[in-house]
Amino acid sequence: MRNEADDNSSIIPPVLSRWTATLLSRAAQKMREGFEARVSDLGLRSKHYGALVLLQNGPLTQVEISRSLWVDRTTMVALIDDLTRLELVQRQRHPEDRRAHAVTLTPKGFEVLKLATQAVDATEAECFAPLSVHEREQLRALLQKLL
Repeated sequence: MRNEADDNSSIIPPVLSRWTATLLSRAAQKMREGFEARVSDLGLRSKHYGALVLLQNGPLTQVEISRSLWVDRTTMVALIDDLTRLELVQRQRHPEDRRAHAVTLTPKGFEVLKLATQAVDATEAECFAPLSVHEREQLRALLQKLL
């Protein structure tokens, strides 16, 4: 059921839209919501996708994943627990450091990653449709410059 707030979710009051951070935050929220709507049947959230992408090239420790995703250890443990419960990753003791866990994608994880990547591509195409290819490239370059 949609309510009035949902119908006006893309409208930002002028007093708030003068801040670029507000616009960036709302654009990110819109993309996250679009992605999560597309992958909800897979049990995924946007935070899971980044970890799956990082793991596609081989095992990483939880610390390596958390640093790349800019999340704290507690959040990372919960995120990996979610992905383990969904049977998308498995945790094993790191062969060189018994204190660490190596996280790897399962075969199911690779399949879900493919589907989730299609959802990301569809979400980006929808959200960036008002922009030309050149404008998209400019936006990406400007954001990378800020980070």
